[in-house]
This record gives sequence, C-alpha cells and structure tokens, in this order.
Amino acid sequence: MKKYIILLSVCLLVTGCTESFLDKVPSNEITKDEAITTLQDVKVATDGLYALMASTYYYNGSMFLYGDVKGDDMQATSWQSGRTCYKYYMYEHSAAVPNSGGIWGRPYYIIRNAWNLIDAIDTGKITDATIEELDDYKGQALAIIALCHFDLTRTYGYPYAKDRGASLGVPVVDHAIGFDEFPDRKTVAECYDFIIRQLESAVSMLSTDKNDGHFNRYAAQALLARVYLYCEENQKAFDCADELIRELDANRLYYLAGHDEYIAQFALNNKFGPEALFQIANTASNNPGRDGISYLLHWWGYSAVVLTEDFADFMRQDPDDVRNQLIGSYLNGSDNLYYDVLLKYPGTDEETPSFENNYTVIRLSEVYLIAAEAGLKVGGMARSAGLGYLNAIVQRANPDKLVSDNEYTLDRVLDERRKELVGEGHRYFDMLRNGKTIYRSGGKHLLSTPSEVNWDYFKCVLPIDRTQFTFNPDMEQNPGYTRD
Repeated sequence: MKKYIILLSVCLLVTGCTESFLDKVPSNEITKDEAITTLQDVKVATDGLYALMASTYYYNGSMFLYGDVKGDDMQATSWQSGRTCYKYYMYEHSAAVPNSGGIWGRPYYIIRNAWNLIDAIDTGKITDATIEELDDYKGQALAIIALCHFDLTRTYGYPYAKDRGASLGVPVVDHAIGFDEFPDRKTVAECYDFIIRQLESAVSMLSTDKNDGHFNRYAAQALLARVYLYCEENQKAFDCADELIRELDANRLYYLAGHDEYIAQFALNNKFGPEALFQIANTASNNPGRDGISYLLHWWGYSAVVLTEDFADFMRQDPDDVRNQLIGSYLNGSDNLYYDVLLKYPGTDEETPSFENNYTVIRLSEVYLIAAEAGLKVGGMARSAGLGYLNAIVQRANPDKLVSDNEYTLDRVLDERRKELVGEGHRYFDMLRNGKTIYRSGGKHLLSTPSEVNWDYFKCVLPIDRTQFTFNPDMEQNPGYTRD
C-alpha cells in the first residue's frame, strides 16, 4: 500500500489555531507550474524561502524555544501557561495535541518550495543568469532544504547515538513533489545521509561573499560541521570546523568577537555582527511582533521564558565572566520573587521590547565549540587543537581563565556550550545527543514538570500528529505515543 503523509503545520505557539499548508497557498508559494524564467524571479523566490523561515512557527519562535525550554537552563513561567513555550517546557505532547509549534508543516512547506525553485533552475528555464549566479541560488535552496530536514530529524527522531540512527526519523523530500505525493519516513541514519549530501553540494556551489540574512558557503559549512557532530562523524566535524575557522581567521570576513565587544554583538543596532554566519533578519516593517522571541523573553514583554535558578547560579560562580552581563534580575510583584532573564534579545531600552531583533541560527562561537567537542572525541592531534579552540571561547569570556588538558572533558565542553549558547536553541539537543540526563527540579521549576529527561523518555521526541494516520493507517507512531 502506498503510504501517505499530510504535511500539516500545527500553529499553536500563540494562537492555538491549526493551519494546513495544503489547504491554502500563501503569497510566497512557489508552485511547479509557476513561471520562473528570470534571475529576478529566482531572487524573489529565494527571498520567499527565508520569509517562510522568519515565522513564529519556525525560526522567529518555535525552533529556538524548543531547544531551550525543554532543557535545564531556561523555563517557561506559570503566568504564560497558554503558550507553546509552556507546553514545550511541560512536555505536553500527544498525537491528539502535538504542541509542535509548527515544527512539521512549516519546514516541509519550505522544503517543497525550495525544490520547486531548484526544478526551475535545473530545467533551464532561467535565461538571463550566469552559471555562477544560478549555482549560488541553488546552493542556498539546498542549504535550506538540509536545515529543514535536520530540524525535523532532531525533533521527531531519536538522537543518532542512541541506536546508530536505526530508529525512524522523518520523511525525506528529495525532489519537487506535487500535492498528491508524500514520501515515507526514513531512518535517522538515512535522514542524516541525505542532509549531508545536500550540504556538501551546497558548499560546492555557494559564494563566499557575505550575504546578510542568507546562506553563503561559510554558513553552509558551519551547518555541515554541526550535522557531522550530531551524527557522530567526529573527525569530519572537526575537520570541517577547523578548516572554516582557519579560513575566516585569514580573511576576517567573520571573526570571534573580543572580550570588550562581546556584549555589543547582541545589541539591537548591531545586526549581522562579526560572528553572525546566518541570521534570520527582521525589520521595523517585517517582523513577528509580540509573537517573536524577543518579546516573549523580555521582562517588560510577556516574560514567558526566564533563566532557571540553577543556570543563573552556575554562571555566577565566575562573576568576572563577561557573559554575566547578559543576565538581568527583576522583581515580580505578584509573588515578590526575583527572576533571572536573558538579555541577548534587547529592546530599544530596558523597559521597551523590540519586535525587530535578528535571530542568529549559526554563530562563529558555535563553530569553535564544535571543533572543541569533536577534537576531544577524536583525540590525537585534534585533541590539542580542540583544547585551543575551547580556550579561545573561555578566555574571551574571562581572560584569567584557562582550561588545562586534565580539565578538558566532555562535561567541560558542554558546560562551555551552555554558557555561550544559552537562548540560541542548543542545550536540550546537546544533552540528548550525548546521552546525558537533564535534571530540572528545585528553584522556580513548576511542580508538574518532568524532573528528569533523557533519550529513554518517550516524550524526548515529538509525536506524529494523529491526522497522519487517517491518510496512512500503516504509518508508525513514535514509541510510547498512541495514535489518537
């Protein structure tokens, strides 16, 4: 029997509504029959892909929040219990109410549009562009396809290290499909193989020119290093990250922000800063409004997500760490308690949230930490280089600190990742992919929150929406979840 999957988006981040991307065609839909015949058409279509990514249901909200509040460093607040960030935090997932925040339909919708764009390029419909121009746009589309599949795989599939990728991942869309064509779920290993192939192709096509708000070769290479790390290809992860760091150190197109400019890189007026390999761009006229991360995290916005007491105390163990300046404490008049808030997404002033913050998907600091983790796991000469990359991050934060060879452990690298990347959607995935247990208790954690989470807890992955089984009774649900 042919298996079918309806690519639905459950848009529950703030509105609680359900949207099917097969039921309506937004203005930036790219259909197979649409005429894309000029370079300008290609540019508009490509910008449309990024516009779809810049949604509350993906990288203006859901994807970052999923990776943060399901971990141990950030938590939802009790007074915002109607929001999806709260549902993530409480692991309120079921087939009937997936609470996926859009992490199914939105990525698949982008993937379909991207393949339609590539189809127009590959069939020779563009007559006024050079090969180099078309290669760059195709490379961008391939990188976007890879990123979407990667996010789907790590939210719906178990970590690769749990069973070497043998469990089910997600459907792989590998060509321009129509509304009546729906692929099967592949294994996690097959998903990663596909993602890597797309990124390797993208890296070979993309320009090295800085292209703010878009993928260039450096951004795609950084993403490839991340993907290698996730699927236990540690030598390749190290080599990819090491090569990228060395090239950027030579040309300085991007560079590691120094100690004195560290905080400034997150300023509202410092978009596309020195480390921002790929950012989701928002403007005064085109932004997620109150549904974006900056308003959700800001104390004078919704204050829907705060730092956990454990994380704030962990940071304050080193009061000279410059990253402490990104933590603010505020008194809540309702319970007369102080809450610690992340200040990476500042407003126009301390009491005025902004709607137009950019959100960094890939930052150069992460590349250093990929090299540090992969180098440790590989050992040998890579270990020595990896320790150097770790200390570049450690000493940038506090010049008086230094990690010795004896202190260079996986836990020490993960500690540095949590300090550096908090609020950027990494902590939950970092713990799971390394087989670690997440402990969430005490402090201001809510009582009904799961206190321990690891890759054996069935809700560590999202359920397949029950609507899928209407169209394909043979589809497998993720273990532990029912089908309705």
